[in-house]
Amino acid sequence: MPTLSLSSPEDPQSLTLLGRLRETVPAFLQPVEFRLVQSRQELEAALRLVYDEYLKRGYVTPNAQRLKLSLHHALPATTTFIALRRRTQLLATLTVIEDSPLKLPMDEIYHEELDGLRRQGRHLVEATLLALNTECFGRGVFTMFHAKKLLLTLRLFKVMFDYLRSCTKADDLVACFNPKHAILYDFLELKPLGGRKFYAGANGHPALAARLNIAETKTHATWHTAYAFFYGKTPSPQPFAKRLYLSAEDLRELFVLASRLLPSASPAEVSHLASCYPSYDFDTILANR
Repeated sequence: MPTLSLSSPEDPQSLTLLGRLRETVPAFLQPVEFRLVQSRQELEAALRLVYDEYLKRGYVTPNAQRLKLSLHHALPATTTFIALRRRTQLLATLTVIEDSPLKLPMDEIYHEELDGLRRQGRHLVEATLLALNTECFGRGVFTMFHAKKLLLTLRLFKVMFDYLRSCTKADDLVACFNPKHAILYDFLELKPLGGRKFYAGANGHPALAARLNIAETKTHATWHTAYAFFYGKTPSPQPFAKRLYLSAEDLRELFVLASRLLPSASPAEVSHLASCYPSYDFDTILANR
């Protein structure tokens, strides 16, 4: 498959490429459904895909559960998106985590940059855990620039942007990513937030940080085709009505029995999570039996 590259979304070459990619939708994306996860089983499948793909690249160390799971997934506002082909084959996943007393995963290395935004009273969400199923695209070195991978990734981000703009009060989308994927975030108009650092959360690999002012997307959507495609008019929240809400059993299975994340959490973290689920008995959830 030919390799494609993007420069700026304002560049004529980028606009032409986006147009060509959109024209391929009937051929490639017609059998693909983009939506939120709706069950614990779908969430586990998405987190297993992230684990498997990240393990291939050395971003995670092996674990018995084969899940890329963190305490942030226990937060009700954390939302995972998936792309399914013919309703069964998982092609890709992406997660957004809203800021909370647990902070954001990328606070591990970009806390000063994020705290600067917080001091301005801005509500942050982090896009993270992007993974594509390489078994569906052939083997070899992973790159964002193959046409089908790029198209799938852009469409998944489009659904995520629609959710943020219609269902949340987020001011800024932030992301932390390997520098080799920077071209994707440049194309989506995320601006640099922090310089190159090394991220223990990705097994010591290098990272960059970027942000998108969500309010500005409402005024800039007429600039060019790419912006209009991703941001355009405010979408309806109706497609996101069936989002997953974890049960007490889900929390116990994932964060106590499978991972021990809740028992190892700080008292403040457990207290905040308990406040998010006022009808749940957290003593029972945490019981070691």
